[in-house]
Amino acid sequence: MAQTMRTQCTSGTALSRKASVATISRPLARPFTAQRPVSAIVRANEVAVNRKTIVARAAAATESPSAQHSGQTKEWAALVCNCDFFFNDPQNESIAEQLRERVRFFKEQNREIDFYIVPEPVWLDKKFPELAKQVKRPCVALISTDKTWITFMKLRIDRVLRFDLKDMPDSEVLAVGGEVPEYKPVGKWTAPYARYTPGWWNAFLPKH
Repeated sequence: MAQTMRTQCTSGTALSRKASVATISRPLARPFTAQRPVSAIVRANEVAVNRKTIVARAAAATESPSAQHSGQTKEWAALVCNCDFFFNDPQNESIAEQLRERVRFFKEQNREIDFYIVPEPVWLDKKFPELAKQVKRPCVALISTDKTWITFMKLRIDRVLRFDLKDMPDSEVLAVGGEVPEYKPVGKWTAPYARYTPGWWNAFLPKH
């Protein structure tokens, strides 16, 4: 009797183990296919769209102001200061190279030059007589239609007056009322590069 009960218990235990083992199922192996999963295709498409968006935004950022604001009136902004400070002060010796680099950039982007150096601007005394009294003569104006760049150059040069030349035609904005005086080298030159040749600013004067 005891032997029979032990046999039944052993059989029951074995059956329960088999049942528990049988409940564990393995995932079915998927057949090989050369097609990419749908999720991967969707992600690839999203990446392609994002790249196109980035390229489009970059192209828009490099467009000329005239292309971006076609149909809008062109407005100039200007920085005015004393000629000696602008052209002959060691603090501003890098201005020449900054303007040259900007010209190179514009040519690479096929953009029309929108900045000039205007010696003794005619509009200064005519339009802003009170502010004109604050500027030592002879003076010079750096003008551009890019007001963001003008803001940057104001921070760079520092001791300048800023003017917004609204509703002023190009002919009046670019009117030159004098010449840049000749400056002789002052002091010993210690920089590891040659002095900028006097007259470098002639390349940036308005072309009439």
